[in-house]
Amino acid sequence: MSSRNDSNGAHRGSTGSIEGDHILRKLEGNAQRPAAKASPSPGGPVAQTARASGAATSAAPQRQELKLPAVKAPSLENLQVTVPQDSDITQEELLMRFHELVRAHSATRERAPGEPVRMGDTVVLDTLGYAQGRLIPFSARSGLELEMAPSDLLPGLPEGLVGTPVGGGQEVQVTLPDTYPVEHLRGVQATFLVDVVAAREVTVPDAESEAFVRKLGRGMTLEAVMESLADEIANERADDMWLEAQERVLDELVLRTEVPLTVEMVDEEIRQAWSATEARMLSRKDFAPDELQESLDGWLDDPTTRLEAERRLRIAFALRALIERDKLQLTPDKMDEVLEQAVVPFGLSLEEARRALANPATAEGVRNAALQVVAVRHVMSKAQVRFEGVPGVFTGTGKQLR
Repeated sequence: MSSRNDSNGAHRGSTGSIEGDHILRKLEGNAQRPAAKASPSPGGPVAQTARASGAATSAAPQRQELKLPAVKAPSLENLQVTVPQDSDITQEELLMRFHELVRAHSATRERAPGEPVRMGDTVVLDTLGYAQGRLIPFSARSGLELEMAPSDLLPGLPEGLVGTPVGGGQEVQVTLPDTYPVEHLRGVQATFLVDVVAAREVTVPDAESEAFVRKLGRGMTLEAVMESLADEIANERADDMWLEAQERVLDELVLRTEVPLTVEMVDEEIRQAWSATEARMLSRKDFAPDELQESLDGWLDDPTTRLEAERRLRIAFALRALIERDKLQLTPDKMDEVLEQAVVPFGLSLEEARRALANPATAEGVRNAALQVVAVRHVMSKAQVRFEGVPGVFTGTGKQLR
């Protein structure tokens, strides 16, 4: 067994795997990636599609006022989880990361309005899908950026967009694959209405030339670049495994908390998630009330969505009970750090979070989100985490216990 020093100078044993060694070096915190903000969208088939006759309105279905139940805070004693060992980095994964790096350093040109898009372009799309005469849940996407290349998730969609002018739209027929997220629609024929909001022509050079390899900034040789990318993937895997540890701790917390959920509570949780995402796009496109209700029904009827909403509610109630029992508070010395972790994943900057906290109309929501971060940290400090293939036991905050 080899050994190495971590960033703090502590001597730790090597696990014998890239991912395992990175876990040892990255147990000080979690990597949070902010969500992308949606781009504004012009007209096209998505904007024009509203099946109801008469004047369209953006009014969404009304939310319900619900009485929240009292919940007893769970015990944090003997809170232990084990995270399974991840699979090895594959050659396919490494080549895809190299492909993305090459494209990021390639010459690009913005296509003008009316110019047709081609395979290899990077496009920004608004999408909306229909199957079996109904809106496909979660198919309404605004500002979706992707490469015009064959897709496993929506086979034939990029190919069907070839020749569509920027600013225009297209109907594309797709057979939803066996891996499609909405289980009951797998193998079903679907129609996607797509608006091409913007496009960039990408000119990819000889990726293996010495001059271009140096331009990538990852080393002087192709081998050095690939090693750098493998290291990058391993770092991300280590972060992901730590996030998985947190999710497993929260799942254990759910098992220890009795929450009398009702169907109405789960419906309202889904309604709020829908209102903050898909409903906004449909409203901007002037969809009629019955179209909005159809979209919401798709979310409400999806079994996976219901399970996820129920889990979120149980976690939220458990954390709220812990905040009250253990008298958890936001302290000034940790305010910025907690605020950033609470709001950045939702597309807000730290400065926007500070302004929202100072605004009486939004302060309560921001404070509640920040308090939940405090509560999660409190729970993780009591947890014991084992990573398969990694020596030692750690607290949820990264301290090695043994």
